[in-house]
Amino acid sequence: MTNIWANSILLDKLSMLREEARVKGERLAFDCLNLKCCGNRAVCSKGHNPGTASDGSLPLYSVLKGISPRVCKECKDFTG
Repeated sequence: MTNIWANSILLDKLSMLREEARVKGERLAFDCLNLKCCGNRAVCSKGHNPGTASDGSLPLYSVLKGISPRVCKECKDFTG
């Protein structure tokens, strides 16, 4: 996988995708303060399982793109 942090064009594109989702009124996993980064994955510190991986984590790249699973959109613990 490419080092996305070294690619300013990609980072700008990811930011734009998140902003487009926000304009649509979507609740983003990226904005939740309970989501924590663990390597190249993101996990919920409240114990929810937003991802389909065996550990319930999400790919960090998906979070940076502005993708948010249903469990995050409907979560009562969302802090965004």
